[in-house]
Amino acid sequence: MLDSMRKPVFLIALVVIGLTVLVELSSIALIGNVVPAANSLGVSINGQAVPSMSILDGLIFYAMLVMAIALILPERFQSKIQGIVTIIVGLLLLISCIVRIFIDLQLLFLMLGLLLAVPFGTIAYLIVWGHFDTGSARIALSLIMFLKIVFCVCLVVAQQRFLKNKGLVLIILTSFLANLLIAFLYGLVPGFLVSILDMVAAIVVCILAAIWIIIYMIGGIISTITAFI
Repeated sequence: MLDSMRKPVFLIALVVIGLTVLVELSSIALIGNVVPAANSLGVSINGQAVPSMSILDGLIFYAMLVMAIALILPERFQSKIQGIVTIIVGLLLLISCIVRIFIDLQLLFLMLGLLLAVPFGTIAYLIVWGHFDTGSARIALSLIMFLKIVFCVCLVVAQQRFLKNKGLVLIILTSFLANLLIAFLYGLVPGFLVSILDMVAAIVVCILAAIWIIIYMIGGIISTITAFI
């Protein structure tokens, strides 16, 4: 499949999915509402759902990077290091995902506790999280969706047989689902509740990413055992 691939188009797809991850990571500095009270409470008021997609899309970028490396390195050498690197990268990402989930859960419970603690807790919640920047979030989500569509088009143009790679197709569909889920949740509730659903979406996306990380690690273990037997 790699021999018959249109390599320039594939490299464009690699760059585009890399840009997608960078946009998702940088969105944490753009989405939110800077409130002095947040600093005194020592909590994050930045949007978490969009940046959480960087783990999921980072896995797609990693898969593309492995294919790009396979175009350069000899297959025998590449097959030996791929499994080991996948296990190491997967373990680091899984730990990061689990830590992120627990931090987000703690913050979600704090937000819900304050919201329900009428009247002073509710007032504190509204001051810190009551004005989520949905405008910037929607712009970021639209840009990310556009980049993902461009990536998919380039991937198919580079090699139509990518459509037969069930694992790759499924993780890309999961990425699109995460994008649509976040956009849907942002428009589901009044503005002062968006911060709560943003945190819920971040947790869901991290769980999806963790599942895919485990799948990658299992593949890496099988690949390592096969390469050294």
